[in-house]
Amino acid sequence: MNDNLDEYRRKLLKQSISASTLALVAASGLMAPRILLAHWPQDAFNAETLEDAILTFLGEAEEVNEEAIQFTIGSPPTYAVNGASVPVEISSSLENIQRVALLVEKNPFPLAMALEPTSVVSFPFKTMLKVAEDSEIIAMVKADGKLYRTSRYVEIDIGGCA
Repeated sequence: MNDNLDEYRRKLLKQSISASTLALVAASGLMAPRILLAHWPQDAFNAETLEDAILTFLGEAEEVNEEAIQFTIGSPPTYAVNGASVPVEISSSLENIQRVALLVEKNPFPLAMALEPTSVVSFPFKTMLKVAEDSEIIAMVKADGKLYRTSRYVEIDIGGCA
């Protein structure tokens, strides 16, 4: 019985030392968790116009207005009580989705959400947005070199951005 206890103690000490060493190395910046550190499109989020945000994040491509993407906003779909948390759901039947962007026309910085989905992201995709005032919310999806666009007008009781 004593041998089992000694083995358990040795194993626990080894694991504790390994974990603390790994934490120390990660905290010092020598080993960055690349999976967690996503690419941040700073220029796109700092763009002050819709056109600049779209061009910076999605690039130039043929724009198509189709029913291949759908999204809903709020509950009911054209009204949100609090602009600080407006629920949005995007669904799409498109294949090879490269990028998804949600833009709010009257926000100080229009790009509200940017996503480069991987194979583990599935649609429908739900998120919350901040909306400053009554505005057009635009969903854009880049797939197979084309931009698919749809939009909804949403009314806000209490603005969510300063």
